[in-house]
Amino acid sequence: MTSLAIMQPVYLPWLGYFEQMALCDTFIFLDDVQYTKQDWRNRNRIRTKDGWCWLTIPVQKADLKSRLCDITISNHKNWTRTHLLSIAQNYGRAPFFDKIFSILECAFGRSPDCLADLTIGLTKDFAAMLQIKTPTLRASKIPGKATDPVARIIELCNYAQADVFYTGQAAQSYLDPADLRAKGIDLVFQDYKHPVYQQCYPGFESHMAILDLLMNHGSDARDILLSSPVSDKLLS
Repeated sequence: MTSLAIMQPVYLPWLGYFEQMALCDTFIFLDDVQYTKQDWRNRNRIRTKDGWCWLTIPVQKADLKSRLCDITISNHKNWTRTHLLSIAQNYGRAPFFDKIFSILECAFGRSPDCLADLTIGLTKDFAAMLQIKTPTLRASKIPGKATDPVARIIELCNYAQADVFYTGQAAQSYLDPADLRAKGIDLVFQDYKHPVYQQCYPGFESHMAILDLLMNHGSDARDILLSSPVSDKLLS
């Protein structure tokens, strides 16, 4: 069986995002869908001594129907400096701070105009740190005519020659396993059990950006990330 995960690009994704990437044979960044404001596309959360805070990438104003791959970053404010300062202040004493921080500096130094270029690049950098070698594709580079979300998923599964589609729980609101099964595709919904691990501050805050796990656990991060039970269909 060949498995596929499809996710919109996210800024510093949470652990479950990387679990999908690690468990599948192919991973597609869904960057050709409509951009959504005040969402995970351009922001995420980091741990602080008081709980957590947002890191948000400012973007240029765009038409409401603009595709994610067409959204550009607004550099009228030195947001990269603000993000790096905030990360340094909150993770400076983390065991693996220097190594992870240098990856962020490098990615910001590339200064891409496109939001998806930055977020996808960072995601691939962190995937490499987690020893995730799954091949990735960008939906915007894959030919297709489907406009319906379900039809597009089927189209992308066919392109990747996948007969197992691994996706998040939220997709249950619009995906019917019978519809995909009729096309020869098994649907597996992720049931990720978020691990509890040592953070920089007392207590535990769940669903932080991936850099939280990497800053604190380095080479052990992969085993922690993949500690959730896995469907047999993804292991066959």
